[in-house]
Amino acid sequence: MSSESYAESLEGVLKAARDIEPAKREEPEETNSREHLLRAAALVAVLSMIEAVDNRASLGRQMGSAWSQDHRRTRMGGSNLMEERQKRATWR
Repeated sequence: MSSESYAESLEGVLKAARDIEPAKREEPEETNSREHLLRAAALVAVLSMIEAVDNRASLGRQMGSAWSQDHRRTRMGGSNLMEERQKRATWR
């Protein structure tokens, strides 16, 4: 029965991993400029969609139209928006 320690077995694994040749990436020999243009267009389209999602998320945090604000205020028992806007500024 072999009494190889954990460090020795780990050393063997690391040595074996160093001896393996890395796989080579296959790249096309001749690339077409139109293909590059299409890839760039696809990338820009995806990035613009991601930014559009962020804009839609912020819409829910906005106050909304004056009618919406007034409706929420009166339904919650507060004064209407016109009265609120006519109040004087608070003391500082």
